[in-house]
Amino acid sequence: MAEEVEYASMSDGELIRLSREGDTSAFGILISRHRDRVYGQVFKMIPNHDGALDLSQDVWVKVWTRLYQFQGDSPFTTWLTRIAINVCLDHIRKKRRRPIEESIEELTEKNGDGDWVPTVKVDPLKGMAREEVLVLLEEAFKGISPEQRTALEYMYYEQLEYKEIAQRMNCSHGTVMSRLFYGKKALMKRLKSILEQRGIDLKIEI
Repeated sequence: MAEEVEYASMSDGELIRLSREGDTSAFGILISRHRDRVYGQVFKMIPNHDGALDLSQDVWVKVWTRLYQFQGDSPFTTWLTRIAINVCLDHIRKKRRRPIEESIEELTEKNGDGDWVPTVKVDPLKGMAREEVLVLLEEAFKGISPEQRTALEYMYYEQLEYKEIAQRMNCSHGTVMSRLFYGKKALMKRLKSILEQRGIDLKIEI
């Protein structure tokens, strides 16, 4: 019991260090500390309780095998959420669900990222599978500047307020607003470019 209390009082950084050394008890505390976050993110993309539970286990297996890759450049929770999203995307690609008859705007709203993705006015993307659109969005998200992406990650993954983002990034409130505004525009320009390369012409309001 005393040992469990000692682990519970440790920071994520300390638990990660011990986990890298093979300490499964430390890793167990990390799981219990962040399991709800992982499940919540997975369930957004795979809205099925049993399926989300199974994929959540896959996420933790991947986290355990890739802890050595975590450099601490961003919060552990941000890195963890990225892994959860990638696990879900891999699952969706493999499953190859039915083609969607919905707009990108509708898709982002279903997955909880509509708060920061600008409005996209587009006809339904007939012939494209849902997972293909998700992959395109992820690719577009990677194409913006590090500062803008970090601000969007704090807003999307961590759900932080402007003031909290400013503190994390050591910049002013106005700078955060600017990075979010131009980050959104850059994101949509990137998405439009990717889709145009595929012969899909979108009318995007930015």
